[in-house]
Amino acid sequence: MSKVVLLSTRKLPPTYFDQVREDLGDQDITIDVVGWVAPSAWVADKVNTFTLIGPGRMPAAPAPEPEPATEPTDEAPDAVIAPEAVADPATVVEDEAKIAPAAAEVAAAGTTASTPPPAAKPRPTGAKRVVKAVEWRARRAKKVAGRMLPKAIKTSAPVKFLRGQRATSDLGKTYWERVLSRRDVLSTIDQADVVIALDAGAIWAGWNLGQRKASTPVVLGLPAARRELDMMKVPSA
Repeated sequence: MSKVVLLSTRKLPPTYFDQVREDLGDQDITIDVVGWVAPSAWVADKVNTFTLIGPGRMPAAPAPEPEPATEPTDEAPDAVIAPEAVADPATVVEDEAKIAPAAAEVAAAGTTASTPPPAAKPRPTGAKRVVKAVEWRARRAKKVAGRMLPKAIKTSAPVKFLRGQRATSDLGKTYWERVLSRRDVLSTIDQADVVIALDAGAIWAGWNLGQRKASTPVVLGLPAARRELDMMKVPSA
């Protein structure tokens, strides 16, 4: 049985791991995942382990299906109302006559009562007024500066690419630092036959792992991992 470790910084659905087994030739493999983001649903039945090293929490296991209700064999007896529990009609009429005047008084009191308007908030004076004016001008200057850069430049492909590259680089370094700080993760990686970096955020961690342990193949993507696993099955001459 081959042991595969997946390095990922993206949210993976449970069905993805079925695709992993298919792309790797449906071999007899054990899958361990080191994820920065929790999967989209419960995956305990799909992988051997899923170690979350980023923010958030793992999804809970699905609730068990309720057992079907059993139908009673005997019909329930009809409800019986005691005679003393039924109010006398004369008593009900008398109680309603007493309640009506009281309700009318409460309604009249509610219509006459008035709530005083809230006091106006005093305006700032002296030094406070100067501070408020400076803050207002600073906010206005910030808005004007933001409008000076055309929207076409903000949303252009080169700007988006640069922002994405910077975000990916920062995530990759943070992911690798978190891997180094977890002994359980390093222990799982040390036992792997193949380590697979699944996305751009995991490439930096994969490269560093390849430098640390040259005897374990560290590859990018599933096709490269498939080649490594096929080579392991070929007997040496």
